[in-house]
Amino acid sequence: MSFPKTWVDQMLLNWGDRLFHDPLRHVRAPRMSRGELQRDVRRMREQLARTLRRTPEVMVKITNKASGAQGMGAVRRHLRYISRNGKVELEDQDGMTMLGREALHDLTDAWHLGGWGVPEESRRREVFNVLLSMPSGTDRQAVRDAARAFAAEEFGDGRRYVFAAHDDEAHPHVHLSVQVRGPDGRRLNPRRHDLQRWRERFAGKLREHGVEANATRRLARGETRRYPKQAVVHMTARGETARYWRSEPDAQARRVLWDAHAGPLEAWQGVVHAMAGSQSADDRSLAALVTDFVQTMPVQHDRPDMGRADRNEGDRRLTPLRERGLRHAERSETQRELFPDDPDVRVER
Repeated sequence: MSFPKTWVDQMLLNWGDRLFHDPLRHVRAPRMSRGELQRDVRRMREQLARTLRRTPEVMVKITNKASGAQGMGAVRRHLRYISRNGKVELEDQDGMTMLGREALHDLTDAWHLGGWGVPEESRRREVFNVLLSMPSGTDRQAVRDAARAFAAEEFGDGRRYVFAAHDDEAHPHVHLSVQVRGPDGRRLNPRRHDLQRWRERFAGKLREHGVEANATRRLARGETRRYPKQAVVHMTARGETARYWRSEPDAQARRVLWDAHAGPLEAWQGVVHAMAGSQSADDRSLAALVTDFVQTMPVQHDRPDMGRADRNEGDRRLTPLRERGLRHAERSETQRELFPDDPDVRVER
């Protein structure tokens, strides 16, 4: 049985939104025109393609989230750190560059006394320190240019900020310090969904500068790897063992991880169901690639030891992907063009 193209597109958006976006949009609403639907479907297919070929993921992190000291003293220390005490160039919201200790001193004075000012001591956060990072091997100039474009688009409302690109570590990254108060006095108050939007925007700017970048949630990729906090990293470097840190999840943690991934796995199955029933050979080929992707997710290796009933329930979520015979579906030339660097993508004769 084959499905009409419009139905396939709508299901792709609905299930894709559960994977990549929040909240779920209603594509059947009358306000969405055919042109808007086609645009969003195209973007969703591009997002799927990047995810399936495991495009490098951007990292965006607020690094002073739990800091106690928030006044100008903390700001000075951080600006000295990201500028390596004046040895690394800083660039501000107007494109002006600063290098050297004297320029750094002038900058901190301007932040302390200019505009709304940053008090010497404060119980509230006065500056957000944001880290924008990509894996090693990424073009460093492109990362810097993308960070500049990201900051201008996200904070270019007259808000003061500076950033510095660090080239002394394997992974290229940019430190961005943004004043909390804007020109109208409003304070930044980013939430989890804002950080995801920042990731998506930074990834988009990287792509505009010729760098393949993606910004998907870990659950959508079936990721279970736990990354230690900075304090744990420093303890390990000193030869100490963190009391509450476990690099590998225990049985209970695996159960929690598996339950957390149930929703995304169901959404992937919804994508496969829609694509497998499409009249388009390319869509059916895409369903085969999704099947392979889901079966090789890290979460599959960390499945908990379950009883017979639970195991049957877990298998029920995934086996329909294989039962459709999608693993041996024909890969088209279009799919080869979509995934040129993937050795597993080929045309089967």
